[in-house]
Amino acid sequence: MSVLASRTDGLAIISTAWETKADMHASVVKIRPIREKTAEAIGGGTAELEEWQIAAMHRRQHAGHPVCARVIWLRLETAGIDDLVSEFNTATLPALDATRGFCSTSLMINPDWRRAAVSIAYESTEAMDRRINGAEGRRLLESNVIQVREFDEVMPHLRVPDLASY
Repeated sequence: MSVLASRTDGLAIISTAWETKADMHASVVKIRPIREKTAEAIGGGTAELEEWQIAAMHRRQHAGHPVCARVIWLRLETAGIDDLVSEFNTATLPALDATRGFCSTSLMINPDWRRAAVSIAYESTEAMDRRINGAEGRRLLESNVIQVREFDEVMPHLRVPDLASY
């Protein structure tokens, strides 16, 4: 499980990863009361459930403990999903890896909504404020941006193997 929280408006993103889609769907009945109780505890709002596919994930070796994250939501064309994943792995990941204070990143996709989300964790807010090195690394992150939000890393423990292949 991983938890991101915004100090400014109380929005929290709680992520879990499952080995199979069947396992995830089988957990819905058991998890629903926990999700509702958590939503009530952190502000009384309603919990929204979204399913995303992990397309890429990378943790920098010997990185510090992540304290904050930037999440970037992107529009995408269904036909361009493979290109997006390829560009993320070949251009964005190396650019992020070269950024001082970078800890980890993940690219998630929801093909039904034609959306992608990039989460980038840093070891400090100063590191998060640094620009990504290299124009090719910024190209993906600057095109088709819907929203950019910054969060505190409350619980950075999503147990997914590193999927980087660059």
